[in-house]
Amino acid sequence: MKAKIRLAFRIVIDRNSTMAWDQYIFEDTYFEYKVQHQVFDSKEDPVKNYWELLEKNPHAQQIPFLMSSSVVNYVSQLNGVIKSLPDVLGNTFFPVENFRLDLISSHTEDPSKHKVGLTFYTPELLLIDIINNTYLLSRDTGANNAFETFMFAFHPQIAIAYYEAL
Repeated sequence: MKAKIRLAFRIVIDRNSTMAWDQYIFEDTYFEYKVQHQVFDSKEDPVKNYWELLEKNPHAQQIPFLMSSSVVNYVSQLNGVIKSLPDVLGNTFFPVENFRLDLISSHTEDPSKHKVGLTFYTPELLLIDIINNTYLLSRDTGANNAFETFMFAFHPQIAIAYYEAL
């Protein structure tokens, strides 16, 4: 079954997020959203909601990308590892190489409506097999037949984002 894959792990951050790291991201992305909203909003016919803004100005689809700069330093604090996702042995080293921010919703006057998603992507991994709802993986994607492996259980926030059959 060998295949090269990249896994994606997504978290959603909103006003109810309890971890300090999440709260900092919430505050900084909400501030940045309000700044960017002003850039794309019409002075003659302003709107407050992100989805209304997209309807009036399709260029507002750039906002999530522009907001990403407000979370780069927080993501760099992870040092390339999501520690809240242990493998089946309890080791916490879910490797991440990059991320993408998406804006789920927001409102310039109501922070309770601000919600962002962060999707983290692993470097290329070798999927050797799927055994009992776990991914058998290796960081070695070379052509040899001996691999140092680790296993991650299926998780509702993890998906295969890239797949290349070997």
